[in-house]
Amino acid sequence: MKLPCILIALFCGLCSGSIERRIRPNEGTIFEWLGSILLPATTTTTSTPVVATTSTTTRRTTTTSSTTSSTSTTTSRTTVANFPIERDCVTCRCGLINTLYKIVGGQETRVHQYPWMAVILIYDRFYCSGSLINDLYVLTAAHCVEGVPPELITLRFLEHNRSHSNDDIVIQRYVSRVKVHELYNPRSFDNDIAILRLNQPVDMRHHRLRPICLPVQSYNFDHELGIVAGWGAQREGGFGSDTLREVEVVVLPQSECRNGTTYRPGQITDNMMCAGYISEGGKDACSGDSGGPLQTTFDEQPGQYQLAGIVSWGVGCARPQSPGVYTRVNQYLRWLGSNTQGGCHCMPYPEEDY
Repeated sequence: MKLPCILIALFCGLCSGSIERRIRPNEGTIFEWLGSILLPATTTTTSTPVVATTSTTTRRTTTTSSTTSSTSTTTSRTTVANFPIERDCVTCRCGLINTLYKIVGGQETRVHQYPWMAVILIYDRFYCSGSLINDLYVLTAAHCVEGVPPELITLRFLEHNRSHSNDDIVIQRYVSRVKVHELYNPRSFDNDIAILRLNQPVDMRHHRLRPICLPVQSYNFDHELGIVAGWGAQREGGFGSDTLREVEVVVLPQSECRNGTTYRPGQITDNMMCAGYISEGGKDACSGDSGGPLQTTFDEQPGQYQLAGIVSWGVGCARPQSPGVYTRVNQYLRWLGSNTQGGCHCMPYPEEDY
């Protein structure tokens, strides 16, 4: 998406689209997990032909009303620092939800239930969501930030109600660098993934804030239950939600997504995944959910979440035969490892388990 388009969408409130979900694979070892994010990067390509989407295929950026924009009391930006790769990192665990603080077909979440959720503001207007993956980086969809200068982007963590922000709780950061995947295709949405580097780290010792776990390389997530969280519209064509909402969806096998839906041959690449309910529809991501997480739990840790997918695109919202489409995160673990240097990672298991 080019910058003029973003500016028009932000000031006119005309951007609309559908939002998709991600799928979750089978479990692997902690050594696979560590290796997958620390090994050198390799180029991600598709093994299936890319087919351009039609005019009915939409990104899942937001349509905002004048009453739902987030506000900020900060008026100056912190000077960007180049953090060294070696830093003193605290011991912490990723993917743990907050259970003490209380989407289409979905429900409102408890306050700060998913503590990795990030509100992405462009020109101080809500545009997309993202997921904190360590103390220095947020993962989102490429179509949310392509062509946007980093100095125009603000991130807000521990936000629940965008129209009644609590600035005593909300943690705000600016963006020092935007890294869009080199092979991102804005027509097909292949490789729809981007990394945002914070202008300064967040404190992993905070009692409410924590990152989501990255998935293991070998997972495929077929038939897994996933949760999509976001501030998107609750119905097709509607405005975004003031409060963070969640919806439960089923991750579909790749063959079912390619052959049992309205999507054309070659449209669903190996870098994508589908989630939803093919026959009945009714539950889906929607406009405004773009860039947010499709999250699933670890089999052995039911209350601990991993980032299976990123809300990317879809046809309408919650339509039968048109499940949401997500960026498959475990296709990009080496790319993430080489582009998130300097960040402190939290581990998926207690330190004594290693």
